[in-house]
This record gives sequence, structure tokens and C-alpha cells, in this order.
Amino acid sequence: MTKLIWRSEKRSVKSLKAWKNNPRKITEEAFEKLKDRIKQRGFHDVIKIDTDGTVLSGNQRKKALIELGITEVTVLIPNRKLTNDERDKVALESNTNDGTWDFEGLKSFDLDTLTDIGFDKDELSNIWTENLEAKDDNFDVDKELVKITKPKTKLGDLIIMGEHKLYCGDSLDPTSLKKLFGKEKASMIYSDPVYNIKINYNGGIGGRQNYGGNVNDNRTDIEYKEFLRKSMMNALSVSKPDTHIFYWSDQIYIGFVQELYRELGIENKRVCLWVKNSQNPVPSVAFNKCYEPCTYGIRGKPFITKKIQNLNEVMNKEITTGNNLITEALDHLDLWFVKRLSGKEYEHATSKPPKLHEKAIRRCTKPGDIILDSFAGSSSTMICAEQLKRRVYAVELEPRFCDLAIRRYELLTGKKAKITRPYEEE
Repeated sequence: MTKLIWRSEKRSVKSLKAWKNNPRKITEEAFEKLKDRIKQRGFHDVIKIDTDGTVLSGNQRKKALIELGITEVTVLIPNRKLTNDERDKVALESNTNDGTWDFEGLKSFDLDTLTDIGFDKDELSNIWTENLEAKDDNFDVDKELVKITKPKTKLGDLIIMGEHKLYCGDSLDPTSLKKLFGKEKASMIYSDPVYNIKINYNGGIGGRQNYGGNVNDNRTDIEYKEFLRKSMMNALSVSKPDTHIFYWSDQIYIGFVQELYRELGIENKRVCLWVKNSQNPVPSVAFNKCYEPCTYGIRGKPFITKKIQNLNEVMNKEITTGNNLITEALDHLDLWFVKRLSGKEYEHATSKPPKLHEKAIRRCTKPGDIILDSFAGSSSTMICAEQLKRRVYAVELEPRFCDLAIRRYELLTGKKAKITRPYEEE
């Protein structure tokens, strides 16, 4: 890439374009003071623009100049078009005068970019705790899977999606996680393994599709327990000493998960329940199933945010009580009321909406923290984390679902994923 060089030149003020992503805002009082200062002392600042004339620093000053009738201004312009990352850094580093940060606007910037120019992660965490929210992306998993007839992802590939990483391999193999993490460590383990309930994961609900996978959902109890044990041991090996652990399972295996937690030094805390807006009637069973359990435990003393207020309004929108005491109590309950996906979107056997993961992620991590997802599936955890400024490092055995993750990420963010092949460099 050509070395970046800035030059100064005169430009018509009205020819300069306002930047729609400007992260600065200014009060009416501060804007009037800015105009008074320019009238008294003249305008001696330099406005930075991109090659297309978009103002990266000086949007408020440009507005003031127009109102004051000043028609020409000195600008700094680069010798080539800036990359998106360069644009962000120039804008954030230069916008230090006359105004305050629009923290809602700052959500569109990468966390690393913000910290590189001096923002404190804890400060951003405290602010974003109340502003960030995950929304379901309405991604049609089944429709997109049908399009993937020949996956471009291969076993051993490492996919980079912005701040997230996805390794195509077996999470029961310790080397998979080592290649994924390197020297980094996870702050939270959030895993949704196969449920061992004899469902064809590769055929969707009712076996209507052919995903071409090799998922084994029919193990003996001994085999399934060993499967979970290996998964947990490998996950713990790439996690911090102080870690939150969440494992989804079928109701009949809650005891297995809790027993393994005790064996592996994980302190059992809660069994969180996803209460769905539907039920699964089985004629031979007395009661219908309307929830899925997620067993929660901790190792050490991991971080828990204390800033969340009115979380019930975010997570439990299916409940309206009119009673503030009940509403406040629901904020921190282990009941997660989130709508189940519609039938056409729920083809994979245990697919979950991104919104479901929000409560655990917001409560137990900070922006920038790494979450390990050992069984990525449709990558709904990554989609949730992307909106909450967290990072997901995930493993997925099926190349087809890795391709699905790429499509889902690119559709949500407009950014391109990058497939790397570490095995070709070995």
C-alpha cells in the first residue's frame, strides 16, 4: 500500500461533505461559543478530509464557517483514499475539540480502534452496558444452507470475521483450540453441544433437509458423558483462571453437566431456563416440554457487571406485570423469556436466536472479552456478541456451517470474512 502523505490546499467550505458517521456532537451553547471564538480570533484550525471531500475532523467547524459566511478554508487531504480503519482513526484522534462524544455513534467503531486512540475499556463498558443491545438478524438458516452445495471452507481453516475467529475442526481435539487461541484466553465458555436425543442434526427438523454432515447424536450415556468431559477440559485449558461457564443440554442431562462441573473444579451456580413461546407435545409423556436448560457455573471469581438496570425490559419482553417490584426481581432471574424461532427458521435441531445469548453475555463479560463457543452451529452466539462488542472464538466441525457463519456475518456487518489456511504454512 502506498505510504500515506498529507498535503494542504484551499477548498470551498460548501464543497466539503459532512461525514454521516461523525462520532462528535455539540450543544447549542457550545456551538455558539465556537462561532464567537472564530469571529474574535479568526479561523486557524485545519480541517482533515478524505479524497472524496468527506470531512473527518471539523464537521462542527465547517458548519460554523458556513453560518459565519466564510467561504474558503485550508484543508489537509491524503495522497490516496483512506482505508476504513484509517478513516476511523483519523476521525477519532482529530475530534478532540468543541463537543462531546456521541457514545451511541461510537458503537459503529471497532473496540480496538477506540482503545488505540486512548479510550478506556472500563469507561466504554460502563457506558455501553446501557446502550448496547442485541437484535435478532432474521437470518434464514435453512434457506442459506440449501445454497451451500460445495463449501469453500475446509477442515483446518481459520476464518477471521472482524474481531471474531472460527476454526473448522473438532473442539474435542486440544490442538484445535490451541490454533484458535494462541496465547489469548477466554473470559467465558458458552457451549451448545449436541443434545444426544437421537435427532438427525444434518437433516433438520423432521429430516427434511440434507446438510451433508456427520454429527453423532446417538451415543450411550457413558460415551456422551466422556464427550462432554473432553469438551469441558479443552475449553478450560484456553480460559482464564476466573471464568464463567455455560453449557446447554437436554433436560435429562442436567445431572451429567453438574457432575462434570464438580469433577473439573467448576462451582455449580444455576440452571438457567430458556422459556420458549411454544411447547413440544409427546403423547407418551405426561407433561409437554417448553424450556431448554443451560447449566451455569464459575471457576475462580470472574467479572460480573453491576451496571445493568431494567434488564427485564431487554430480555423478558414477553412478560409485562405492571408491578415494579416484580419487574426488578425478574432482571436477574435465571429465566430467559425469548421467542423461539418460527418453524421455517428452526430447521437445525437445537438452533437458537441471537437474542437468547444476550443476558449471559452482558451480565458476565465486558466489551472486548473473548467468549469461547466450542460448537458454533449457526453462529448465533457470534451474531449476538458482534452487536455487544464482545469477541467470539468458535470451533465448528462441519465446513458447511462454517460457510454459513461467513454468510451470516457478512450479511449483518457488510464486512468481508477472511479464510486463512495455517496448515499450508506448516
